[in-house]
Amino acid sequence: MYPLPVVLVGIESGLLPTLRRDLADAAAEVESEFLSAFMAIECLRHYRKQPRLLIAQLDADCRADAIQRLGNSLSGWPILALLPSEKAEDFLRVNRAGAVQVVPLPLDSQDLLRALSAIGSQFDRGALERQVFGVTSATGGSGATTIAVNFAYEIAEQLGRPTILAELTLQMGSLASLFDVQPRVTLPHLIQEIHRVDDFLVEKTLVPVSETLRILAGPNELKSIRSVEPEHIVKIVECLKKLAEVTVLDMPGTFDELEFQVLKACDQVIVVATQSVPSIKSLKLFCESLPEERLIHSLWVVLNRYNPGTKGFTCAEIKQMLGVARVLTVANDFRAVSLSVNKGRPLRQVAPGTPILRDLDDLITQIMGLERNQSKTNGQGLLGRVFHSLGKNRSGRSLALARRDRERGT
Repeated sequence: MYPLPVVLVGIESGLLPTLRRDLADAAAEVESEFLSAFMAIECLRHYRKQPRLLIAQLDADCRADAIQRLGNSLSGWPILALLPSEKAEDFLRVNRAGAVQVVPLPLDSQDLLRALSAIGSQFDRGALERQVFGVTSATGGSGATTIAVNFAYEIAEQLGRPTILAELTLQMGSLASLFDVQPRVTLPHLIQEIHRVDDFLVEKTLVPVSETLRILAGPNELKSIRSVEPEHIVKIVECLKKLAEVTVLDMPGTFDELEFQVLKACDQVIVVATQSVPSIKSLKLFCESLPEERLIHSLWVVLNRYNPGTKGFTCAEIKQMLGVARVLTVANDFRAVSLSVNKGRPLRQVAPGTPILRDLDDLITQIMGLERNQSKTNGQGLLGRVFHSLGKNRSGRSLALARRDRERGT
């Protein structure tokens, strides 16, 4: 959804259908329409707390005073001006009057989308709170995809955070089958159209799994993908980050240049390993290849299918061996994972009592900087105890009230 409601000002009737269609394609909601700047100011001047995007059409005489009146009366609201002119001085005059973007007429849909994207990035107040988590594996078969899937699902469903889970493999993907969906568009389609990829195009490819979780699936057929430049995948990741509060990247664990470039774009990196010699050796090499800043502040090692009785490979021993501060464990529950995979549903839906969820909740609590209540609270899971102890979200309201507000759209 576009971050700002849209108000149309002085749009000619002949242009309205095209403009409405383009805004709908950009997931932008038209909140109201006014015939003139005067009418817009009279109706909206008492509702200035929540900013709107003003899209105003100017005539051929370039009456920039309308833009200036809008800007003065509705301070803090970005203005996009539609101007039928090719003269540079007209565009400059409108910009000086207060328009943050100027789009020439006749309207070009792609040009409008680019202008909307630029405004959305600048005025989206939630952008600084967004996080990208990269989940990769030390060796094949570590269970990184299972961790990524349920990590994303828990954040989306238990914390109520809008989340995107993206499968960034160039081989045959598994994400679609793990959620029992059949996406029409997958990662290879975006790569093929990389020259025109933006956040609006990426959003159209996402498949909703729940109200708060959407996925971008990897390849669903055995066709080979042409060579991919790292900057192409990074571009897609940057688009994904604009579309949700949390983005979880399921990485293939290739440890090649492409993967390392994508991991650089992540706020936090989770590397999944098992208690075996090949896995720990590979994990050690991976850690040694990372910059010190990443090792100290934003690397999380997860020992999957953990057995505390395995000598030489306990959590404490591996932590000392790697010199990494954050090493967490996830329990081994083969039955629960098999049930989840075979039914195409997350663990929370098929095995809510599995200890894997308890361990994932612990990871989420630590990696997202939540407070924990060490005492037991009516047998709740860890995130339930987090909610109980916090009682409030960032703005000071109770989580229950926050959820109610989201449902009401307030």
